[in-house]
Amino acid sequence: MAWLVALVRRLWRELLGFGVVGAVGYVSDAIVINLLYHHVPSVLASAIAVCVSTVIAYLGNRFWTFRHRERRETGAEFGLFALVSAGGFLIAVSCVWFTEHVLGADSRLAVNIAQLGAGQVLGTLFRFWACHEFVFPERPEIPTMTQCAVNVVGAGAEIE
Repeated sequence: MAWLVALVRRLWRELLGFGVVGAVGYVSDAIVINLLYHHVPSVLASAIAVCVSTVIAYLGNRFWTFRHRERRETGAEFGLFALVSAGGFLIAVSCVWFTEHVLGADSRLAVNIAQLGAGQVLGTLFRFWACHEFVFPERPEIPTMTQCAVNVVGAGAEIE
């Protein structure tokens, strides 16, 4: 449990920022899927809603949550973000598909629970992990001369 507390202390600002950006994305997702619900098939409405919230989330995460992280060329970074978001997208849309085609529930309430409940929660957990690890990674620490000397001495002490 101590490792979890240490991890949260280290990542609290990013977790908070990611949560705020996620909330904005969540609201945009809810608005878009409900605006489109009676105009297009619900799985398509889900796909469009996720795409809109993905662009909003990228902008919020790049320029606010992970602003202190190393920057890549924007196209490459957005490409990685889009790939990670595709994973979240598949999770959310799969929840809607499962609800409609396996459970047989296709009401507005069922679609909203599938999309905004299960789909967004599972997709958000996946996206935070993947963004933190791959899209906006922490800068690798460059060892100082002192650390190099300690490593060499320590390695030499082990070799006999």
